[in-house]
Amino acid sequence: MFRTLVFSLLVFSSALPAIAKPHDVYPVSCDVVWSAVKTVLQNPNDYHIAGLSDSMYKASFLVIGDLKPLMNNVVLTDMGPSCGMDVTMVQVGSDNSNERAFRKHLSKVMAKQQAAKPAKPATPATPTGGE
Repeated sequence: MFRTLVFSLLVFSSALPAIAKPHDVYPVSCDVVWSAVKTVLQNPNDYHIAGLSDSMYKASFLVIGDLKPLMNNVVLTDMGPSCGMDVTMVQVGSDNSNERAFRKHLSKVMAKQQAAKPAKPATPATPTGGE
């Protein structure tokens, strides 16, 4: 019995790193993603911010209009040149419409941010000797 328990714990603990990976990975810095997350959460018609940590890239919030107010979380993980995002949305029932709506809002804000970025100026061609 004890051996079975120890073996089960060892097998489960080896699977933890696979479970702990971020769900979404964006090819931009976490500053860019965090800015978009804060923009999405600042919409008072959809969300109420319960807690926000700019230094740790964490936010806790409620979804406006839910029958039962449940705490939801967003955590960003810096992965070098990219950024990982974990969203924990607590919802009653099997429908994950709140999570889909959050991701949709975030995609729209990030697209607007990318479109608003000024284009890099083209580098002038340098003449290659000869004439």
